[in-house]
Amino acid sequence: MFTNSKLAKSVKLACAFGAASAALVAPNAAFSQEAEADAPIEKISVTGSRIKRTEIEGANPVSVMEAVDIEKFGITSIGDVLQAIPSAGSAINTNNNNGGDGTTTINIRGIGSGRTLVLVNGKRWVPGLGGAVDLNNIPASIIDRIEVLKDGASAVYGSDAIAGVVNIITRTDFEGFHASAYQGQYLSYNDGNKEQYDVGFGFTGDRGSVYMNVSYVEEEQTLAGDRAISAVPTFGTAPTYGGSSAPPQGRFYYYGYDQAGDFWGVNGQGDGNGGINSWVEPDSRFNFAPFNYLSTPQERTAVYTQARYELTDNITATATAFYNNRKSAQALAPTPLFIGTAFGDEGFTLAANNPYNPTGLDISTDASVYENADGSFNQDAAVMYLFGRRMMEAGYRIFAQNVDQFQFNGGFEGIFEIGGSEFYWDVGYTYADIAQNEITEGLLNMDRVAKAIGDVDVCNSSSDGCVPLDLFGGSTGLYEGSITQEMLDYITFTAQDAAGTTLESYQANVTGDLFELPAGYLAFAAGYEKRWQSGYDQPDALIAAGITSGNSRQATSGSFSVEEAYLELAVPVLEGLPLVERLDLELATRYSDYSNFGDTTNSKVGVKWQVTEDLLLRGTWSEAFRAPSIVELFRGQADSFSPLTDPCNGGGSANPTLPGCAGIPTGYQQPNTQIRITVGGNPELLAEEAESTTIGFVYSPEFIEGLSLTFDMFDIEVENAVSSVGAQTILNACAADGRTLCSLIQRGPSGNVVDLYNGLVNLGGQTTSGFDWEIAYNFETSVGDFRLQMDGTYVDERTTLVIDPVTKEVTKFNDAGQAGDRDVVPRVRTNLSAIWNYEDFSATYLIRYIGNTTEACSIGGGYDDDLCSDYNPDGGSTNELEAMAYHDASFSYHFNDNLRFTVGVNNVWDTDPEVSYSTFANSFDPSMYEVPGRFGYARVNMSF
Repeated sequence: MFTNSKLAKSVKLACAFGAASAALVAPNAAFSQEAEADAPIEKISVTGSRIKRTEIEGANPVSVMEAVDIEKFGITSIGDVLQAIPSAGSAINTNNNNGGDGTTTINIRGIGSGRTLVLVNGKRWVPGLGGAVDLNNIPASIIDRIEVLKDGASAVYGSDAIAGVVNIITRTDFEGFHASAYQGQYLSYNDGNKEQYDVGFGFTGDRGSVYMNVSYVEEEQTLAGDRAISAVPTFGTAPTYGGSSAPPQGRFYYYGYDQAGDFWGVNGQGDGNGGINSWVEPDSRFNFAPFNYLSTPQERTAVYTQARYELTDNITATATAFYNNRKSAQALAPTPLFIGTAFGDEGFTLAANNPYNPTGLDISTDASVYENADGSFNQDAAVMYLFGRRMMEAGYRIFAQNVDQFQFNGGFEGIFEIGGSEFYWDVGYTYADIAQNEITEGLLNMDRVAKAIGDVDVCNSSSDGCVPLDLFGGSTGLYEGSITQEMLDYITFTAQDAAGTTLESYQANVTGDLFELPAGYLAFAAGYEKRWQSGYDQPDALIAAGITSGNSRQATSGSFSVEEAYLELAVPVLEGLPLVERLDLELATRYSDYSNFGDTTNSKVGVKWQVTEDLLLRGTWSEAFRAPSIVELFRGQADSFSPLTDPCNGGGSANPTLPGCAGIPTGYQQPNTQIRITVGGNPELLAEEAESTTIGFVYSPEFIEGLSLTFDMFDIEVENAVSSVGAQTILNACAADGRTLCSLIQRGPSGNVVDLYNGLVNLGGQTTSGFDWEIAYNFETSVGDFRLQMDGTYVDERTTLVIDPVTKEVTKFNDAGQAGDRDVVPRVRTNLSAIWNYEDFSATYLIRYIGNTTEACSIGGGYDDDLCSDYNPDGGSTNELEAMAYHDASFSYHFNDNLRFTVGVNNVWDTDPEVSYSTFANSFDPSMYEVPGRFGYARVNMSF
């Protein structure tokens, strides 16, 4: 009954004959073909099919990564390892600080992390609220291998398997004890220390086995200010360029007359009298970058237990239990305080009797007081257009997560015979839960801010301890440092949020041979699954009430259930003919009935043509779907402040070719680089639908022993894609014709964007196409055994189709949010590795190549000519991100069979990432490029 060890052997054989690993292949596995070839191979199932069979290579393109390959990357997160494979696109990881949450996800084909299904031992792993699995929570020490299917597989596995499937196979039948210790840091900067420790033990008896593993990981932060590329908002410019319009000294505009009798119009500015700062663009902007984390800290503790027991010769009970705790954090610069009609605020008044008001006027955020009843100007009124100040005294904004994840899988499996044929069956139950608590420090209670700058008599008589707030520095002219600790204690608060998801399911599967056809046995797999999924997000009461200086959001809560049944067939068609050594047809279909949007049926057809012993041709066509996640369906409306450029800056007269800017006052300039938008879920969302096609071959020429080649073309088309249109896309489209998406924008009387709705819709679709290749060559010499391998992906197209919710017009955008189908992701990504194995020594050299790409570029202030090129077929300027490569090296020595020592350096040549001007911070894309610096590490492995 203990067949998993045979499965591992079979997969290693598959690697030797063409299904090469996605990045590296273990030296010991690569050169053991003769020893393994004689081992008996039982029927197994490989990712992409639930049919047990003796053949490893199928119609599906599957890559395999062994446990020792994972170690050679020299990093502590399995998510970071998977993000390095060429077929993976940009995805969130621990280098995402602003917008990150401590998770690391996988995004096969770059069409969204929620469109890649993650399994552990063939079973669904619990996703977060957004539908993606946090791979940080799966410790590398429990992994035997990872199988990556780069094809749609909803017919076999159900929802989410649009772009591919990652199946993590854990250790089984381990007997003895193993332990490892790892430590690394950025040698160039002496920071970012990472540590990893794990111990595991297991035993195998006559009727069962038990394995247990405990692991611990600690990763320290690096600071953006410690790297030149991330120490300023926009690398290559002045420290203030691209900075925040809320500086420590404050920024203050209002309508009305000041004490000297001079009129202040909109965008009028003070002259320094009364402690009001004179705003000089861009010198007054605030450099927020040094306060941010560049890589975020984490601490993870995991416990994994797996057990099997043979109840009878034909029935085995199985159980696995997993627990992980993650503590993570992100840091941002001290909070900016913004008040005024520029942001659609009401209810704030800087009172004339406030002891720190330098104007002596009641200045309100209610624009209506500016006009008399007859529409004439009220000379006794003053209206606050904009106040912005960086609250340095409040310290960093810290977002700290404490996440507990638990998953249990239990069930029975066995074999029965009918008519001389064996049938394998299993039934199981899964329960999984993620519970997250988040504490955010450095936020402001805006109700208390309003009271503290308001009528001083009301403040002093308040029962809640109100203290008048000094935003200007008073007569001393001091700005930063004018706010006392007593003032801070009154206006600041610590937010406490809670969130979680739950997954529960029952499954039953059976597979076997039905009957014999002329070319072999017709095999099948069939099964049933019932699954429930629920989730919630409960923000702090002040955040939910919208009275915080941070992003407000409403609570999220919802659930859905699904019943599914599937059937899969492997049909042998021809065998033993010239140029048709074997021809097989693979068929699958799955019916899914969801409680929230109805039912769907998805099918798959695969062809496997073994032309000769050396050459296999293969192809698949499949339908796939993705059910909307809990967040997509039920997320409460929330604020988001995106860095945007309003195309209507200057007003309508300055933009005569943009009909959507008509009527906007002349001289209008957006008051802040970040514009408030509203995002939220949509319970009316439908499931995404997709079609994918793969065509390729596997070639292992007999005349070149040790050489294998694979090549697979892919094409994926997603319809009804769940996504937001994109705030910049909405602004640009509305400005261009005055119709498209304009209903989603709300502007104030001065032309400023007060709100922009960027909620989720089934917006149209996505398309991507290209091809993968893998080349591996093993050879032996007198100085050792070698393996050379090259894995790569070429992206031919990746675009988004957007449907206007009002006009229903369809527009095609690339990844930069520009009209057209020009792709801005790297066309080519490859991993090239060389492995040397000699007696007790082994070494690896890995080159990770990222191809060139082009992005839209708009840099003002005289920097444009230096930083942006002049030519762009879609209009505007561009920035060329040149091709680059990371070089990694490692060396291992086996002291004996039980002790191994490894040292390595990632980014050997200390290569910096390519500079990007379309990213919000750091001036590089943290989901594609690494934190600058040469990273060294050492690892000790022992077992007995």
